[in-house]
Amino acid sequence: MKQIIYILTLFFFSCKAQEQVLPLNTSALGAVPNSYFKDSNNELDYYTGTWRATFQDKIITLKISKQIKVLIRRFNKSFYRDQIFVRYEIKKDSVILESTLNNDFTNDVTLSIDGSKIQDNGNRITLVFAGGNCSVGIGTITLKKINASQFSWGYYPGTTTRNDINCPPDREYKIHLPETENLIFTKQ
Repeated sequence: MKQIIYILTLFFFSCKAQEQVLPLNTSALGAVPNSYFKDSNNELDYYTGTWRATFQDKIITLKISKQIKVLIRRFNKSFYRDQIFVRYEIKKDSVILESTLNNDFTNDVTLSIDGSKIQDNGNRITLVFAGGNCSVGIGTITLKKINASQFSWGYYPGTTTRNDINCPPDREYKIHLPETENLIFTKQ
């Protein structure tokens, strides 16, 4: 019995020892399974909070939160990563055109902005937007620090079309996010 407990304890600690803590921007390609890409320099913290901008008579509100040790599956392996999630709301004349503020990222991944890559020593972050209904608007969003309370926004959708065969006709397929560069957001 003691041998079984010893073997199980040894196995448990050897599995734990395989987890590597790596800098946030390290490539997952060569990393061992269960590696943790940690925001050790707190580069993501700047972006957290509520941000607001106005574009073409619309008010865009972003609520950005930092999630710690999120499970990611890539290259047939599991990893953990600190990242930011962005919920947003777009209003025009007090009418909500689109809102993901109450969405759960576990069940509503297609309406979230997630995944992040820090660049320029933390002064710029690129996010992956999964798109809206039927992935319309899938693309990247770049946020660049301007000062302590402002960043600029650039949204680059990869596609604005949908598949009429697999997408139900009763959904909205319009992109409400501002498709522009250098839109200034201010921290609230």
